[in-house]
Amino acid sequence: MKFLQIPTFENINELLKFTTNRRHQLIGRVEAYTCKSAGADKKLYKQLEHRYQVDAEEARLSPEHSSLTTLISPFGPLSQSASRKTLFYLIATLNASFPDYDFRQVYKAIFISLQADQFKKAPSYQMVVNSINTTLMNLDCPFSVGNSEIWEAIDQEIDLDNCDVYTYEPDTESDPYADEGAIMSMYHFFFNKRLKRIVFFTCRCISDKVPVSEFPSEDELCFEFESDVDDDGTIDFALDTPRSRGSRQAKSSSSSLFFKKLSA
Repeated sequence: MKFLQIPTFENINELLKFTTNRRHQLIGRVEAYTCKSAGADKKLYKQLEHRYQVDAEEARLSPEHSSLTTLISPFGPLSQSASRKTLFYLIATLNASFPDYDFRQVYKAIFISLQADQFKKAPSYQMVVNSINTTLMNLDCPFSVGNSEIWEAIDQEIDLDNCDVYTYEPDTESDPYADEGAIMSMYHFFFNKRLKRIVFFTCRCISDKVPVSEFPSEDELCFEFESDVDDDGTIDFALDTPRSRGSRQAKSSSSSLFFKKLSA
């Protein structure tokens, strides 16, 4: 996946950092990615596709596992490559957005448990927008949750009317915010197939009794990953090594904040 540097999103991300009236900390971010696969993404896709083909073949030979070939997911029948590709895009987006975690187990678990309930498809983007606005309002958001400029900026980049919207609802083992003791978290993907682009909206609320971990700085990200900045302003991330859940705990507490402070 290729990360898109969008100045208006940086402003939105600044708004999505505030302390609630109950002294909880809300940290959110909006990121845009193109579905252009980097070298590591292509390798990962081939690995996951191979895993599916092996499992599907075993299912065809084993009646008790035959439901794998007919499993209906939020992306459509997983027997169709287009459905599996959509799932892969969401997994790759999570991997790019949370560089200390490896979400391949989420993809694999879908085929092992024959359930795809960690992802849900929203009936409309407006329902998700209303849900986000309501959640922020209930958390004492200091700015207007119906701020049209925020959603206009997102719409300009992704064309909301032509998006499929998916929500990720992880269990504890698959939640990248679990180690922080988040009392609330959300993960939403606005996927425009025609544009081959995803806007990822995520945030979490941390109790004032739990210290908030810092994201790696841009310099640290460039150090840990092979990255190239293209002429169109996109950043191409390629993983050097596989990651596992919990590796963030090994990060230095002196890491600088991922979010840039914008001048007034």
